Amino acid sequence: MDSGRVSVTSRPQVTVPFEQLVQQVPMGVWIHLDDRIVYANRCAEEMLGTGPGQAVGLWMSHLVHPASAQLVQARTERLLGGRALSGSAEVTLVRPGGEEVRIESVETTIELPEGVAVVVTACDVTERVRRERHLAHVATHDGLTGLPNRLLFIDRLEQALSGAARRGGYVLLAFVDLDGFKAVNDRLGHAAGDEVLHRVAQHLLSGSRGGDTVARLAGDEFVVCAELDEAADAEGCVARYAEALARAQRPSDVVAWGASTGVLVCDGTWSAADALAEADRRMYAAKLPRARGTDGLPA
Repeated sequence: MDSGRVSVTSRPQVTVPFEQLVQQVPMGVWIHLDDRIVYANRCAEEMLGTGPGQAVGLWMSHLVHPASAQLVQARTERLLGGRALSGSAEVTLVRPGGEEVRIESVETTIELPEGVAVVVTACDVTERVRRERHLAHVATHDGLTGLPNRLLFIDRLEQALSGAARRGGYVLLAFVDLDGFKAVNDRLGHAAGDEVLHRVAQHLLSGSRGGDTVARLAGDEFVVCAELDEAADAEGCVARYAEALARAQRPSDVVAWGASTGVLVCDGTWSAADALAEADRRMYAAKLPRARGTDGLPA
């Protein structure tokens, strides 16, 4: 054996079929040039909601949801300007049939004979986003009525008070507690009680303005937050909610029930906790005369 020689095993030369490889990857890959798609793999066609070979020629600007248009345009302009992008982006696309799909994508550029094109590699995150939104909704909304719960209401109230402090406006709080509701549950069952709660929620919503927040705090307690320009505007709001509560009560209700409301109009110097506590106190002050009725039902 010649100790001066080293045996080297040569590596085989392999030709990688890149077109086949790109077609098989479990991610959407498409290329758009001057806003039009010039290439799309099978996964991209499924993601974009087209048949085989039908994605090519589509306009990207027609596929991007208006809410994502500014982001996509900015990222595309940055790439075509020769600057790299950092990280991925979540955008919403609208398939030709009108269905929305949420994708997470990364983009780069490629030199084609016709010019510089953008290569998009994306995965469909629609279900993940839907689950996240559902969990967020469950965490901040009442399961029975669909109204904001205490957590979300406190956040909305804090925002309203901060806005009042900035612009010099006011915030109306109306704390509503149902009278005689325990008797509904005791005599008719919780299903009947749930129907009353759902009815109250829907009627309070019907009496609300666009920017008002109607929430269910717990049990048979509801609360309304309304931003006002002038303190005098509270009278009209309170009247609307009183009418809504009256409509929620039906002559056919086997067990009579009513509602006591504590109203507070405050400026931006109040804290959310203090404002809610004061509205709660006023509600109980309004409830006392009703609780003293000789028939034991709301007066």
